[in-house]
Amino acid sequence: MIRDPATDLLHVNDEFSVSLVLARCHTYDSGSLRWKIRFDTSLRPDITVAIRLDPENQGPLDYYLLPRLDFGQTRIHLAEQNAVEFDSYRFETLDYLYGMAGRARIRRAA
Repeated sequence: MIRDPATDLLHVNDEFSVSLVLARCHTYDSGSLRWKIRFDTSLRPDITVAIRLDPENQGPLDYYLLPRLDFGQTRIHLAEQNAVEFDSYRFETLDYLYGMAGRARIRRAA
């Protein structure tokens, strides 16, 4: 993995690019929690990793791995519970991203 110092994009195995975005938690007067995720559309990363912060904004609550092909807008808003269109990209850890970055050997056919 290589970080581009000019853009902060991560380039993984020369195969895909990743942008990291912190989504701070906002608590409304009603007590509901919301997170605003802003995409850096000018850099066109293949995947945006949105790190949703806990209600105190002290640490990660969870992670959204959002592919550019499915999310072309400049921002989205998340609540505590979201539609499956969003939550299917939600993960408790970054293990799935690490798995995407892993290399696999392909056997040649005889």
